[in-house]
Amino acid sequence: MNPHAPAPNSPPTSGAPEGIAPISRLLPNRNPQSAIRNSSPPAFTLIEVVVALTILSMMTGTLFAIIQGSVRAASQIEQLQRETDSINRLLDGLRKTFSSLPSTATLTLTLPDANATDQQELLITGAPNTFGFGIKPISYSPTTIALRPDAAARVDEAGAPLYSLSISREDLIPPTDDSSGVAQNQELDGVLAQDDQGRTWMPLLPEVSTLKWRFYQLKDETWLEEWSQSTWPDLIEIQLLMRDRVNPIRMVFSVPVIAITKGTGTPTTGAAPSTSSTPAAPAPQGGARSPGGNTGSTPPPQGGSR
Repeated sequence: MNPHAPAPNSPPTSGAPEGIAPISRLLPNRNPQSAIRNSSPPAFTLIEVVVALTILSMMTGTLFAIIQGSVRAASQIEQLQRETDSINRLLDGLRKTFSSLPSTATLTLTLPDANATDQQELLITGAPNTFGFGIKPISYSPTTIALRPDAAARVDEAGAPLYSLSISREDLIPPTDDSSGVAQNQELDGVLAQDDQGRTWMPLLPEVSTLKWRFYQLKDETWLEEWSQSTWPDLIEIQLLMRDRVNPIRMVFSVPVIAITKGTGTPTTGAAPSTSSTPAAPAPQGGARSPGGNTGSTPPPQGGSR
């Protein structure tokens, strides 16, 4: 018996001759979970997903804040532009009013309330072109310019009340359609509500914090906050402080200068006598005809002789 021969009942060894695959590789895998685990592609872990969602939310919030800031800035710029346009229209109307004052116009600056120095009222009379607009641009009624309380009772950031710069005139309300021509008796409210004196106001500039008028008198070199003289001041100053602003808007207007010159006593009107460049021939005497035939006029004979 060969000692190197394998036993008849011994299992085959795992070794295989060269060039032949092992039996374990030829047999199918009997563990399905391990097969699925080995064949699935690599995926993100839970921590990686959470980190990615956190970064995405931070980027979205930053982008939303940028867009919101841009929209707010655009809105503020548009509001500032509208406010600037309203201020320019008001100043232009004041400039036209003061520069075209007729000689019969009078200016009166009063303080209805002595305790409120920012509640001045400027009364302009005898100036038909004062803020001429609407169906009756030329009006001979007195015009008052003053501050009126805000209809919505709004305040600024400091808690100070806001006002509307308004004008008051008797013919602001249009007349009725009937032949009487009487203004309509309307129950107005809001900014058009009548005050204690029954005056109707029309707003020109909203969201005004303070308004201050000053008249300059050259001979005294002083600025006055009240004016009741029949003469005009040399300069008119207006200071407007708008909502949530620190520096007021200051504008100085000049008024026409009326100069009265002494006359010479020589009339300057009337038609001048007509003159001719050719001297007229002297009239003949004694009924004789003028030289040149019948072209000249013949005066009547003297003494009745023919």
